[in-house]
Amino acid sequence: MKKAYIIYGIFWLIAISLVVYFFKAPTTQLQISDNTSQSEFVKGQIVKISGDNYHVGVLDGSRKIIKTQLDDFFLHDDYKKGDTISLYVTQQKDGDKKYDIADYHHFDGLLAVFIIFCVLTILIARKKGLFSIISVILSLVFFYAIILNSINIGFSLILAGIIYVLLITILTIPLIHGFNKKSLSAILAVNVGYIIGFTLTYFFTSVVQIGNSPSEEFRMLLTQFPNVDIRQILIVSLFLGAVGALIDVAVTICSAVFEGMKEHPGLTFKKTYKLGMNVGKDILGSMINTLLIAYLAASFPFLILMTLTKFNNVSEFLNYDFIALELTRIFIGATSIVLLIPITSIIVAYLVIKRVKVS
Repeated sequence: MKKAYIIYGIFWLIAISLVVYFFKAPTTQLQISDNTSQSEFVKGQIVKISGDNYHVGVLDGSRKIIKTQLDDFFLHDDYKKGDTISLYVTQQKDGDKKYDIADYHHFDGLLAVFIIFCVLTILIARKKGLFSIISVILSLVFFYAIILNSINIGFSLILAGIIYVLLITILTIPLIHGFNKKSLSAILAVNVGYIIGFTLTYFFTSVVQIGNSPSEEFRMLLTQFPNVDIRQILIVSLFLGAVGALIDVAVTICSAVFEGMKEHPGLTFKKTYKLGMNVGKDILGSMINTLLIAYLAASFPFLILMTLTKFNNVSEFLNYDFIALELTRIFIGATSIVLLIPITSIIVAYLVIKRVKVS
């Protein structure tokens, strides 16, 4: 157990060092194609509405009142006095600032929802709930620090994605499930699954001929920042879509096998492997449906728009670049899960039967 803690501590030191590096490294200047102005968002509160004019108090320390109108680009028209909103501030070349109401200010509401989630999770799941919350926070921090910052410092996004998934796997699984053979089995299996996932990502995007900018977001990014490596962004985006499901499958199979061994300690390797396969087969359908429904829900308004305005048949619908992208994302995750089930079953059966000492 002492050795496991030492190794875990080393990985924490590596993680902290990487976070510091990604924050401190000098940034590269990826120039926006139209650099006539600089923009930012600031918090504001509507103090008065008179006709089409909105008087907004800017909550950035200056406390000044500005007057603006709703831009046609933004769809909300139901603001009322007292609403907290986000202002889109454009710094013009002549030094003047232009203010537009962008949207409601969401941060305060998100913080309240997060607190409710934390309280309920800890009340119901106790210690594991607390560690689950910590793992979620770690995943978000590492995502921002490593993946998003890698773009700013000119670091390879593919390598940043690999570092990110390795760190969240090695640091969060033992945090939630303890330092034992179950966690070791899951970590080993998931890392094999990552190799499969990356391989499938490259292969499937080539077969489907996704291209480098298969949706409006990719094209917008490439238009404004033509020097960004859009291919790496696409690969990491597709791969990350499968990461959560791979971790879930590996941990579920390992947990079920170890619980089964407590009741039947005399199981052979073959029977232990079969137990893992049976569990994997049971969760396979639900996990694939989870991926499918999650991606459909995320793009639901767009799917409705395309259905109502563009397509006459299923063939045209499936051939649209955005639909092909999302279906490829689903197939990458689903195929990775299918291949991960026997791999996880073999690894966990070996560690159980051979009595590898990690605790």
